[in-house]
Amino acid sequence: MGDLGRTRRRMRAKFKELDLPRTRTVDDLCAAVAERTGREIRLEPRRMKVGEPSGFVERRAAADIVHFEQETSALHQAHIICHELAHLLCGHLGEAPTPEEEEAAAHVELPTLDPDLIRLVLGRSHYDEAAEEEAEILGAELTRNLVLAPGAGTTSQLAPALEHRKGQHV
Repeated sequence: MGDLGRTRRRMRAKFKELDLPRTRTVDDLCAAVAERTGREIRLEPRRMKVGEPSGFVERRAAADIVHFEQETSALHQAHIICHELAHLLCGHLGEAPTPEEEEAAAHVELPTLDPDLIRLVLGRSHYDEAAEEEAEILGAELTRNLVLAPGAGTTSQLAPALEHRKGQHV
């Protein structure tokens, strides 16, 4: 089971270490993760463009904002959010800017660049493959920890929801 097996064991141990309560909603899970990280977490649904990731975290001075695809099933949204929460719990994002740094950055004039060119050059995100692997595994554990309401779907229904994103990171 090589490196992937070690990563699975590490992430499952990390999940147990977190001692998160079983939660009924993603909002409750976010509150529990916020308690562990000491930072507010806000959820921001949005329509992602083709080629963009299904979700990402924006680290701000006051809070971490989880952006996720709004045009998909509730179960897929939960999976995306759990994956992004895993990035936070694994420390993949580094330090948040200070309010002063954030304010200064807001006043810097940057040249206008074509967003498609930026995506082409930068790819999915700044995460490396190891970070993505960790987030997928820990995110799956977080998703399994949710006690979904009746009719919300089962994890076996997640594959069809992901079909439209085939070949892309979620």
